Parts: sequence; structure tokens; C-alpha cells
Amino acid sequence: MIETLKRLSIRSSLSMQLLLLTIFFVLLAEVLIYVPSIVNYRKTWLEERLAAANIAILAIEAAPDHMISEMLSKKLLDHAGVVAITLKRKDKRHLILNTDQPLNVAMHYDIRKTPFLKAIQDTMKIMFHAQPHGSLIQVKGKANFIPDNEDTYIEIILYEDFLCEDMATYSFNVMLLSIIISLITAGLLYFSLSYMLIRPIKTMTRRIVAFRSAPERVPENLSTNGRADEIGIIMLELTTMQHEIREALIQKKHLTQLGESVSKINHDLRNILSSAQMVSDHLSTIDNPIVQKLAPRFVTAVDRAIRLCENTLKYGRSGVETPELSTVQPAQTVNDVALSLGISELKDFYFNNELSEDFTVEADGDQIFRVLLNLSRNALQAMKDKGEITFTSHQTDKHTVIDIIDNGPGIPARIKDSLFQPFHGSSNGGAGLGLAISKEIIEAHGGILELLRSDDTGSHFRISLKK
Repeated sequence: MIETLKRLSIRSSLSMQLLLLTIFFVLLAEVLIYVPSIVNYRKTWLEERLAAANIAILAIEAAPDHMISEMLSKKLLDHAGVVAITLKRKDKRHLILNTDQPLNVAMHYDIRKTPFLKAIQDTMKIMFHAQPHGSLIQVKGKANFIPDNEDTYIEIILYEDFLCEDMATYSFNVMLLSIIISLITAGLLYFSLSYMLIRPIKTMTRRIVAFRSAPERVPENLSTNGRADEIGIIMLELTTMQHEIREALIQKKHLTQLGESVSKINHDLRNILSSAQMVSDHLSTIDNPIVQKLAPRFVTAVDRAIRLCENTLKYGRSGVETPELSTVQPAQTVNDVALSLGISELKDFYFNNELSEDFTVEADGDQIFRVLLNLSRNALQAMKDKGEITFTSHQTDKHTVIDIIDNGPGIPARIKDSLFQPFHGSSNGGAGLGLAISKEIIEAHGGILELLRSDDTGSHFRISLKK
């Protein structure tokens, strides 16, 4: 079956189709040219006979009493290629030259004012022998020696076969010339289009087939040879697309490997956190002011870590967990982030929480905590524990906005375009998953996480949540 398809693909290759179509259209053009050409040939052929008839009439009128010998009459008729010549003046028919044989005219033609379509019809009748062989036709034409006089004209009678034979010879020559021209034109067009279109298309086809069989293999760059036309653009875009798909497959492979690794450690990690939870429960019973103050925060952190581990495999299989919306105070969440990062112990780092305690949003508290934690940790690592980060908020008609602004060194230009892509958006040696996960979480809330500004004066991230 495969071999049959291959043979069919060879037979119906683009280059062969192009060659056949080129020949077909060239021949079609020749046919369209041939029709008016053969009509004009017929008219010219008849006009030549009428011109010879005009000369014969002038010869007769120059003779005494308009009388000529039978021998001269026969020579004039033979020279004109007709069997009879008649001059008509003012509704009076004068027989000028004739033969002794009876004349039975089969068809009558007038070439003085014949419409083009009628001329085509008359030509086709003669071409295909509408009349039996040996038939006589009568043709009317102008009397050249009496210009602009419609009442005077010449009639000639001749055998249709002579005209048919000459038209057949002319048609054969035109056909032969047309075939030669069509083959030359088709060949030139074929080789030109083959070089300009077919060769690069074949190259791209091979590349696509090879890429489909082994998408993880590094594709060779398609050479555009400096072409700026559509073919060059397609070749360039194909190369770019293949590289992007390959990177996406590698990224997917990394995510799969990461998921497998997480699944292996998930069970043990949950056991460890369960033990930590038991310890935290005992800490809450100790009668110590410091312990009583820190224990609730410790318990909350452990519970959050346990829920995160329980949802890790679910996240790896189906993406971000569906948010469980509740009323959240971002100001308190920001304080929890500062506590988790140990910012209070840093002397040269300032954490400005300008969010109002009355400011609330409808969101999943744990997921918003993860987003703010990721953004804060990235800023802290970029500034190397020295700098300032500020949280502010405001309301618009449709959104609740939280701004996270730092005065760090900014994000390198080389990773700005891929900032929110896994394994691409990290400049501190990490995996680059934090921002990608944060963006997915905010989008799952129906909001937007975006980078508004990043330069040597710092970075400005904005979270926009729907009201």
C-alpha cells in the first residue's frame, strides 16, 4: 500500500503537474490565437483572388469593345484561381469571364462587411467541408478600381477545395509552430518555476517529513539565499517554527521528568510534613509567650506545605488547581510572605506593605500567597538581600490591582520575552517555574499578571483581578 502511494505521489508530483499545466495553457492560448488567425487567413486568401479578378477586369476594359480572346480569358481565370468573374454595376450584372461548363454554386459569401462571428462560422464551414468535394462557392468583394461605391462590386466563383487545401496547410504549419513554441515556453517556464518554487518547496517538504519523524532532532537551518519574497519568508518561518516546537517538546519533556521526580518524593515529603504537623500541635501546648506567638504561624505554614504537596501531582496532571474563592486580605498575605522569607532579619532590605487592612479580594488565599511569595523571592534574590520592595493597591472600574515594585537591577533583556515560560524566565540559576506558575494561577482567577517596567532602576509587576 505504501509503495503504491509513493508511486502515485511520483506520478502526481508538483513538478509534473506544473509541466503539464504549462503545456496545456500554452496550447490553449495558441488555440485562442488560431481562431482569429485562420479567419484572417481565409479573408486574405479570398482578397488575393478578388485582387487578381480586379486586374482581369481592368485588362478586359482596356481591350477594344471589351473583347478578349478565349486563350487570354482562360489565362486570366487561371491566374486569379477562379472559374468565373462577374462585375455588377447599378443592379446590372455583366458577365466578364466565364467557362463553358455549367456553374452550380453551393454557397454564397460576402466579405465586404461580414461580422466577426459570422466570419468564424463561414471559416469553420469551409474547414470541415460543409459542402461536398468539388463544390463551387461565390464570393462578393469590392471593386478596387471604383472606390467607395457600394453599388459596384465583384463576384468570383471558385472551387471550395482549393481554399480548403490551403487552409489545411496553413493550419498544419500553425499547429506545428504552436507545438514547438509551447514546448519551448513550457520548458523555460518549467525550469524557471522549478528553480524558484519547486526546489524550495521540495526542500521544505523533506524538512517537514523529517521533522515529523524525529521532532526532537535539531533541524538544519533552511537557506533562504537572501530571498525576501513569500518563499523566503515561508522558509524562514518554517525554521523558526521548528525550533520553537523543538524547544516546547524539550520543555514538555522536562516537565514530565519533573513530575515523575515530584511523584517519587511526594509520599516521603508528606510523611515528613505530617511529623512536623504533630510537633507543631505539641508546641501549641507549651506555656511560653514566644512559642505561643510563633506556633500559630508555624502551624499555618506546615498546613499550607501539606496542602501544596497533596496538590502537586494533581497540578502536574491537569494544570493549576481550580481556585477556591473566599474573601482574602492581601495585606495579611503580604505579611505572611515577609515572615516566610525571613525579611525581618535582613538589615539592608526594606519591605513596604502599603496595603490597607480593609482592602480585600475574592480569591484563593493559598494560591495568592504562592504568587506573592514567588514575586517577592525573585526580587529578594535579584537584589541579593539589599534593596526595597513595595506593595500598593488601587481599584479601577473592572479590576482590583496590586502593584509589586522593587528597586533592583532589573530583568535582563535576553529573558524578558520568555519571562513567563517554564525553564526560560530565570536569571538567578533557578528552574524558571515561579513566574510561569504565578501567571497560570492569576489567569485561573480570570486576572492578568504582567511586567509593566524593568530597567536599571527596578521592576514593576502588576496583578489585576476581576471584581
